[in-house]
Amino acid sequence: MNFKDLLVETIVNPASAARRIMALNLTDEVVWTGFALNVVLSVLLYAGQGVLLGDPSNALFPGLSPALFGAFLVVLQLSYTAASMVAARWMGGDAEFGTILGLLVWLRIVNIVVQVVAIAMVFVIAPLAVLFNFAAALYGLYVLAHFTKEGFGLSSLGKSAGVILLAGLGAMIAVLILMGLFAPTILETSYV
Repeated sequence: MNFKDLLVETIVNPASAARRIMALNLTDEVVWTGFALNVVLSVLLYAGQGVLLGDPSNALFPGLSPALFGAFLVVLQLSYTAASMVAARWMGGDAEFGTILGLLVWLRIVNIVVQVVAIAMVFVIAPLAVLFNFAAALYGLYVLAHFTKEGFGLSSLGKSAGVILLAGLGAMIAVLILMGLFAPTILETSYV
C-alpha cells in the first residue's frame, strides 16, 4: 500500500479508504505502534509549533508542556475510541477496539500532515492558513463520519454523526475528570 495513494483516497473517497484500511486486518501490534507513533508525532508537532510560532498552545490544552500534552492526548484518543464503541452499539453498530483504533490512528496521521501544511502556510499567507484550518476541520468531520460509518457498519451517516457526538462528549468527560484530579499539579509543573 502506498502512503500517498491512501492519503489521497482518504480525502477523495473516505469510505473506500476506511474499507481499504480494514481489509489490511492490522494486528494489535501494528495498531498500537501506530498509536504510539501518532502521539510522538503530535507532541513533536505541538513543541515545534511552539518554537516556530511562539508559546505552545492548543485550544483544548492551553499552555501545557509537550509531555503533559502527550499524556492528555493519549487519554483523549483512547477515551474517544472506547466511548465510540459504546455509542456505536447504541446505534446498532459493532466493531473490534483494534479496528476502530487503527482507523482513528490513520485519521490522526492524516491530520498531522494537514497541520504541517497549515503551519507552513502561516509563513506564506497567514490569513489563508486560518481558512485552510477551518475548512480542514469541517471536512475532517465529514471524513470521520465516513470512517465511523464503515468501521462500525452503521446504516447511515446520521448514526455516524450520533456516534461522533456521543463519543466526543464521553472523551471530554474523561479529560475533564483527569484534569480535575491533576489540575493543581498541571498548573504548577506545566512549564518545568
